[in-house]
Amino acid sequence: MGERLRADLARIGEVAAQITRIGAEFSQATTLAEGYASALGSAQLTGVLNTFADGWSIHRQRLIDDLSQEAALAETAVRSYRDTDEQLAAALGKREAAP
Repeated sequence: MGERLRADLARIGEVAAQITRIGAEFSQATTLAEGYASALGSAQLTGVLNTFADGWSIHRQRLIDDLSQEAALAETAVRSYRDTDEQLAAALGKREAAP
């Protein structure tokens, strides 16, 4: 039981922020294929791109939801570690102050 748990709370917080930013980027990428049909020059290629874009829209929303949950988990981990650390420090302070 002498092992110690160490967590880089600053890094975990940075990861949470990065995940949130990635989710925001995906949220803003709403239309993948619109406006490219004339540039592609092929009806078949346009059809494939549109099919991909339709599937992407469904999976993008799932990804956004997952990213949001992961960011929330990381933020909760940081708060929990800090709260636990503060509680332990307070308990040790009381113990050291006791006669």
